[in-house]
Amino acid sequence: MKFDKNAQCLLRKFDGKKILVAGDLVLDHYLDGAVSRISPEAPVPIISLEDGFERWIPGGAANVALNVLSLGGRPVMAGVVGDDREGKILIKLLSDAGVNVDAVIPDSSRPTTVKTRVMGRSQQLMRIDREKTHFLTFDIEIMIRSRIDSVMNEVSAVILEDYDKGALTPGMIEHIIGDAVERGMYVAVDPKIRNFWNFNSCSLFKPNRHEAGKALGMNINGVDMAITAAREIRRDISAEAVLITLGSSGSVLVYGQDDLSQHFPTVARHVFDVSGAGDSVIAVMGLAGACRMAVADAAKLANLAAAAVCAEPGVYAVKPEDIIREAIRFE
Repeated sequence: MKFDKNAQCLLRKFDGKKILVAGDLVLDHYLDGAVSRISPEAPVPIISLEDGFERWIPGGAANVALNVLSLGGRPVMAGVVGDDREGKILIKLLSDAGVNVDAVIPDSSRPTTVKTRVMGRSQQLMRIDREKTHFLTFDIEIMIRSRIDSVMNEVSAVILEDYDKGALTPGMIEHIIGDAVERGMYVAVDPKIRNFWNFNSCSLFKPNRHEAGKALGMNINGVDMAITAAREIRRDISAEAVLITLGSSGSVLVYGQDDLSQHFPTVARHVFDVSGAGDSVIAVMGLAGACRMAVADAAKLANLAAAAVCAEPGVYAVKPEDIIREAIRFE
């Protein structure tokens, strides 16, 4: 069977799957304008803001939830926002889109993580971040755990999306994975460095080349080295499978009792913007895990999803038809 036909069958299985997405919520803030001249005060461009110049878009783990939603799933978002205007904006954006936000807690000890990008004719001129990255206080962590516990009977899989902003504490990670393992539930992880070795016994572990190399103290140069790294990581955290994304070189997957490996070359025609490609990959892998899909088929779908997202400007929530289009083109 041609994979484009198979992809359609596989993607239909995503419909209605309820997925817990726990991690760091980010609010992406865009200021759009045009460069009119150089400032006489300093050698910097002056941006003339245009009509409708301000945009707010859910990012980080919130973008993963939107990808789950656009692929036909039913995401339950868990994490924190600040007790501020931006937190209210982010929760409303998610709620209006159809994401369950019952497990998102306002935390007065930190602001909502906001990344403000100043854009001039679609070119990013500056980024300003507002964030605090300390781990959650124990009281807030217990509140989120309680909300998560109340929905675990309803979800089919868990995605842990770590952007290293402090929402996923070691205790939170251990609690969620432990509960999921007891229930025989699939857990897909997108890690960062601080918690890299804390995701023991997860189902799918998806670092990128940089994260995996830094954690192992090695320079991952090429597919063979990536496979070696994936096997070492898999052994050390007892993961069922490890998927390392390699940017323009695609991705490698290590899985199974025999430590099988597979390389998925990139299928991107051109890269317009890599923003959000990793979010689409982990959303596909989480949904596929909820369907008990073969991990190699899931990784192939995820590779096609990444190609579709890279062809779009800005952060983009991938849709089933995008993946099918890429499958038809690639085959």
